[in-house]
Amino acid sequence: MTGGSRFSVRIRLQIAVLVVVALATLSATWQFSGAGGAYQDAVREELKRQAAVREDVRHVYGDEAPGAFRAAAARIRADALRPLEDRGRLAASEYALAAQSALASRATAGSLGDDAYVHRELGYDVPRRLADLQKRSPALYAIDPDATLREGDRWALWGRISVWVAVTVLLLAAAAANVLRPVRWRRPPAPPPAPRVLRRPELLPQPATAPPGDDRRVARFRLFLAALLLALPFGQMVAACDEQRAQAEAARRAAGISTAVEVSGQRTAFLTASLQTALAADLQASARLSAALKAGGSQDAAHEQAVAVAETKAAGLMARTAHYMGRPAEPADRVDGATSAALRTEPRQWRTMLAEQHRQVDRAEAAGMRGFGLAAATAFAIVAQLLAEAARSARRVGLGRSAAVTALVSAALTALALV
Repeated sequence: MTGGSRFSVRIRLQIAVLVVVALATLSATWQFSGAGGAYQDAVREELKRQAAVREDVRHVYGDEAPGAFRAAAARIRADALRPLEDRGRLAASEYALAAQSALASRATAGSLGDDAYVHRELGYDVPRRLADLQKRSPALYAIDPDATLREGDRWALWGRISVWVAVTVLLLAAAAANVLRPVRWRRPPAPPPAPRVLRRPELLPQPATAPPGDDRRVARFRLFLAALLLALPFGQMVAACDEQRAQAEAARRAAGISTAVEVSGQRTAFLTASLQTALAADLQASARLSAALKAGGSQDAAHEQAVAVAETKAAGLMARTAHYMGRPAEPADRVDGATSAALRTEPRQWRTMLAEQHRQVDRAEAAGMRGFGLAAATAFAIVAQLLAEAARSARRVGLGRSAAVTALVSAALTALALV
């Protein structure tokens, strides 16, 4: 201040209110920005992690496991025919073919064909191979998108606290402007040399100090518009943050559904193909046995019947092997928990997951509409304030009524958006 003048207490309080609101706006903007960044990071981490899961499952169940099962099935058949190889050419040739097939198929099984994964009876331990493959990428499987999402929620919580501080200060300032009229603020100016007290301009309209009648009602109306214009941007910030979170969660759910469908499909496709192989072996054995029975009691027929019986037993063991190799991962297998859960999902679970993803999309759309409603309310409030100032300057009743109607529209849009 110059010339020995100073602001009145009321003006200084108004300045303090505006400073608090401005600081809260900056703080909330920064905090909601941090929340939005964390939500986007969570989506990126989810996509990166899910890509690693899909690739590892595809490699094990799509590339290695089929060859490993063929090797296991051939070995089972060779073991079943070995005792018979000296009893006729059929068993000897089938045994040699099975033994060679076992060696050739094991070569296509990659690392899964190593002795470390061999089961004494039931082929190869596929989940254990998957767990060992995942151990080679610890950084990828250590990613925790849920933790990143929670970090975003903490940012959003602090942003909401800033919003509530600003809104609370505005409400208190509006209430004080309507009721506080201390005697000190009504004193006439003191004679020189006392410093001159400046009571104008009022940064926020003060109905309590306005003259009775129309002036006081106009001051209340202007105060309402000022408070509305200061508060509405905070609502838009909260709505935008809610929309970002819901969109991030929807994107994560969509990635999870895609991964669950793909990896469980890889496992069930392998299991189905393996069981079909076992069934084909059983049908072959049944056909051989039927042909041997029809051939009568010759020595060759008896030998073929013995081969058919051995192949039937081998087919049963192949089916057990298929179930063992294609089983869902258990905690003892040390497969990543999210991967294990995805491997065992079924269509009914996909529907539940899809319903949750749709719910998050609906939440994002609702938050977006809430932000749009508050933006529209802000636009109407600005127009109402312009009309109110024009009516005040021109002293035209029609403009004042238009301002009141526009303000009511703004208030109605605000209420609809917040319901």
